[in-house]
Amino acid sequence: MPLHLYYRPSFKRSLKRLGYEQKKIVGLILESLAVYYSSECDLLEAQKIAPRFFYKQLRKPYHEAGIEGTIRVIIKREDENCIVVLVGNHDQIKQFLASV
Repeated sequence: MPLHLYYRPSFKRSLKRLGYEQKKIVGLILESLAVYYSSECDLLEAQKIAPRFFYKQLRKPYHEAGIEGTIRVIIKREDENCIVVLVGNHDQIKQFLASV
């Protein structure tokens, strides 16, 4: 079953605060996520796009994806729908999880 990626307005707002280089990293993370989801969650396929790509569950239903741990993307999984909620650094992600 393929997974579908959607974007929340909160993601778009958090993306606006980033600099050019950080936005390039987010683009690479999203491209890796698309490959990860289209390959039935094969991490090795996603790592062909970005060798240091990681994807892990934080707590249900939230997951985290990133490259090298600098910029991270929070995804909320609901069945075959994956909703990108937020982009930020470690502290911003920690603050978000404390508020939900």
